[in-house]
Amino acid sequence: MADRPRVLVVGGTGHVGAALCRFLSSRGYLVTATSRSEKPTFSDPRIQHLQLDVLSRQGVEHLPTSLTAIICPWVEQTPDAAPLPWVGPLVRSFVDLGIRSLIYISSVWVYGGDPEGLLDESTPLAPTSGYGLAHARNEAALAESADEHGVGASILRMANLVGSDPFFRFRTKLSFVHELMEMALYERLIVLKSQPSTPRNLLPRALFHHHMEALLKRQVVEPRVDVFNVGGGSTSTIGGLARTVGATAESYHGTQVVIEHPEDSNPKPRFFLDTNRIQSLSGPGIDDLGYELSMILEDLVANRRPETGRRGPT
Repeated sequence: MADRPRVLVVGGTGHVGAALCRFLSSRGYLVTATSRSEKPTFSDPRIQHLQLDVLSRQGVEHLPTSLTAIICPWVEQTPDAAPLPWVGPLVRSFVDLGIRSLIYISSVWVYGGDPEGLLDESTPLAPTSGYGLAHARNEAALAESADEHGVGASILRMANLVGSDPFFRFRTKLSFVHELMEMALYERLIVLKSQPSTPRNLLPRALFHHHMEALLKRQVVEPRVDVFNVGGGSTSTIGGLARTVGATAESYHGTQVVIEHPEDSNPKPRFFLDTNRIQSLSGPGIDDLGYELSMILEDLVANRRPETGRRGPT
């Protein structure tokens, strides 16, 4: 396979970025992954790992020439904190390096903590958490900077990403699905903090990568800011996810997994994430949650510490 253009992935060792870097490398892209830390590192020689602090832009001068930057960001999650203006200066530095296309990984939680009804890309933003508010702020800063510098930008409002993590053993904070699977494997018990009817849209990692590759292949229109909802084909619930996780663990250890949860006397309304726009660009992809859960189980089993059943030291 001939080498494709180099892609810069900011936050390339994080939960979203690390697996994306490996996928892009497997598809023939040369990848530069950046993070604030030197570790963990990739064993793939096609993935170059460099330090970059997005808050100070320290390390920008060492980045190789790329046409596209994918930003999997650090976000300030304190609602009352003054936003740190890192997006605009970072975009300016990237443009100086010759980058002409920006892809920002945002979240569906910019629509609010309890969104209702059909959510398409024109739905007004109404973030209710520090996490959602930080992403909304970053989206606005990116759109303004892209327009100012005449570059193309895509904003991906992602649902809850479900999939294996190549750097799982290094994490101090696990993804919430890894946490559920860990409980199911080693405690035979899943304890939910939310009511089981709490709606969630679950995005299999392979489907996310399918959409991402289509974005990278399309012709960049400068300047233009596109917004895409990226999620699974339907809205599920926390309870439904827990049952599926439990069944996956039961198929491994053969013991029933019990699910405990708060009383659910007032079910929350469902929402429906409209993903037609990204699908019209990429075409249908494989929406296989079961496969992704089996890969998460492998993450846990491969890094098991025999005497405790928990993860081994990093």
